[in-house]
Amino acid sequence: MSDFIKSVVQEVMKPYQKPKVNPIMAKPPQAKKTEQPPMNEMKSKQAIPGISRPNYQRAKMDKRLSVAAAAPPSHQRTHMSKQVKPQQHSNVSTNRAKGYSKEPLAQLQTISLIQGKKPAGSNESFSSQQQRSARESKLIGQTADGIKAWLFNDLHSSLENNFQRSLKSNSIGVITSEKCTAGQLFFLNDLLREYPSMKYCLTWDKESRQSFVLELYEDNEQALLEAVKVFYKKVSQRTYQTIHVYKANSPSPWLTKQLDIQASVSGAAVIEGFDYYTGVLLADRYLKRNPAITAGFSFEKNYLLIYGEYDSVSKISEDLKKEAERIK
Repeated sequence: MSDFIKSVVQEVMKPYQKPKVNPIMAKPPQAKKTEQPPMNEMKSKQAIPGISRPNYQRAKMDKRLSVAAAAPPSHQRTHMSKQVKPQQHSNVSTNRAKGYSKEPLAQLQTISLIQGKKPAGSNESFSSQQQRSARESKLIGQTADGIKAWLFNDLHSSLENNFQRSLKSNSIGVITSEKCTAGQLFFLNDLLREYPSMKYCLTWDKESRQSFVLELYEDNEQALLEAVKVFYKKVSQRTYQTIHVYKANSPSPWLTKQLDIQASVSGAAVIEGFDYYTGVLLADRYLKRNPAITAGFSFEKNYLLIYGEYDSVSKISEDLKKEAERIK
């Protein structure tokens, strides 16, 4: 009996005979590696005839892996559906056949064509504004010594009486100067020859007791503008010389009338830059040295007029200019 009790006590005390380990410093017990049989064998062992136990987690993982492998790169994706549609390729081919393209280039071309359309009336309004601004009256130029030039277009009806003659053209050019000079007549003579259809009205005084005013009338606005600019450039041109010579070969009846030349002549010239008695002095010296000349002389307050045969008039005017520059 005692032996039996002793054996029972030994069996009960066996768990408490294991060595104790520090729970902080101790390493966790390593689980013994057990060899697992292959998955196929496990499935075969776990399979029970007549009972189906599907692995839902396994099926979902396989589905995600198949979708990720079939998905295109992110930079080529425009629209991605949550589920893979087997008929996607056939739908794209059908859309292309119908003309519906979803490519970015096609969208850009469509937007460009739509944005590029402009109202037809915009260009017309711009051209009409440009035409109205071109018809405005304007100042061509002015100098410090009082020479000015204007171009008036489509003058208001209430202002037509402010010019020297009744207006019969839509454009009027005006050149004014505080002084009257003989050279202005020669410039106008050349201008009327270049533009024979141009009409004019002139206010000019050989003694310069009033201002010079020239009005030009022409239906051709461009021709009138060119004529005003040419005349203004000539009358406003300044040089370092104080004595000037102006010549005309075969002067027009208009010019000979303005200069009070009574005879029919082939040439006329004026020398500006000295007074009346200086002109008499120059002519006296020249006639005494050249008694055979046949040219005529006319003495005015601000210039000397020479007229006759053109070659002779041209030579005399150049000789007298040099003489005037020596005694000036």
